[in-house]
Amino acid sequence: MATYSSFFYGSLMSKNVLLRVLCGPDTSDDERNLKYNSIQLKPAFLKGYKRSALKGEEYPAMIYTGNEEDSVPGILCENLTTDDVKALDVFEGSDYQRTSVKVTEDNGSLTSTDAYVYIGNADLLTGTEWSFDYFLASGKEQKWLNDRCEFFDVDSLHAK
Repeated sequence: MATYSSFFYGSLMSKNVLLRVLCGPDTSDDERNLKYNSIQLKPAFLKGYKRSALKGEEYPAMIYTGNEEDSVPGILCENLTTDDVKALDVFEGSDYQRTSVKVTEDNGSLTSTDAYVYIGNADLLTGTEWSFDYFLASGKEQKWLNDRCEFFDVDSLHAK
């Protein structure tokens, strides 16, 4: 069976958000744990890109700059299935494009993977670095999990 990988730099670094996207809302804890144990998460970063907060949103954008001094920290998620990639595509929506990139792992090795690059309205970019730690510590993760209408499409995908 073919497996895929993706680089996550925003809300998908949250185990809770990632499992909601990959598994749907009605899976058991055992099913969620089985999925979590089937993937592999590694710290990584992507050079030549910048992460930016978006006006009015709890999640970030990542844009290509081409400047090797710019880099985005995140996680490399390996062992994704075709269904996982479909769910991620639906979740990311039309403002993000799945793009082939090479990330640098903590051990220094380069790994080819996909990342969701922002192609939406550039006027929404604040230029301010988005903070994953703040996303978690401020309670925005839980608020976001409870309120996000974007889960509607990915939840519908899992209901089929």
